[in-house]
Amino acid sequence: MMIFQFHFVMLALLLCLLLAGMLGVFGHHVVRRGVIFVDLALAQVAALGSSVGILLGWGEAFPLRNFALSLAFTLAGAALFSWFRSRKNAPIEALIGITYAGAMAFSLLILEKSATGSEELKEMLVGSILTVPGWELWAAAALTFVVGSFLWLARRPLFRITADPEAAAAQGLRLGVWDFLFYAAFGVMVTFSVKAAGVLLVFAFLIVPSLASIMAVTGTRARLLYGWVFSLIGCVVGLELSLRLDWAAGPSIVGVFIVLMIVSGVLTGKFGRKTVGG
Repeated sequence: MMIFQFHFVMLALLLCLLLAGMLGVFGHHVVRRGVIFVDLALAQVAALGSSVGILLGWGEAFPLRNFALSLAFTLAGAALFSWFRSRKNAPIEALIGITYAGAMAFSLLILEKSATGSEELKEMLVGSILTVPGWELWAAAALTFVVGSFLWLARRPLFRITADPEAAAAQGLRLGVWDFLFYAAFGVMVTFSVKAAGVLLVFAFLIVPSLASIMAVTGTRARLLYGWVFSLIGCVVGLELSLRLDWAAGPSIVGVFIVLMIVSGVLTGKFGRKTVGG
């Protein structure tokens, strides 16, 4: 396989697997909670922060400033999404969708003022994972360890809220606090992931493996394992096709994910059944 012949592709593959592994856990919660577009909205909020940074001149010349500003926007989005749960008079998916649309609109308006606006927008959407430097892989590993440690320590309340928020609240869990912590950790991971992989691939990492696993198997551990194997196959095949056919890496992986999900759904006979809440 061609992917094993090039050092830069191996770096991209390792980064893909790190991001897919961690985002797959978040994706399980997102799909089970029925807030499918929260990841896309949060990723776009992160992109909006990056767009503001570019307008301020904090692009490639000041990557840490740009990342910090993007993270600040994402944490504000996390606080907003945790507040949405208490709004009983409006569907949470509608509020999340409006947030996404607003963040996208303002990103477009801001990048119109940049000389390289169209290129910046394309990179935010599809990413440039084949050109990631080695230090970014180490940063992803460190971030995965920190965020993964939080998810492991907080696994009981988070999974309890995901499974049945009303029962969790009745048992004394403060949903607003835990929602903010979840979305904040999610936001940190998404902010980094968008920089490396782009909004499109981040959305695919979060949703497609999780949905495929829910359709295919039962039980949280089995679904997480299935999602990780799904991501491994999708990343390897997607990067291989990217090299052989001269396709962009991000869209190639997303395309493979979609095909794999269809095949998985057909083989397990689960398409059309109500499985997301199961």
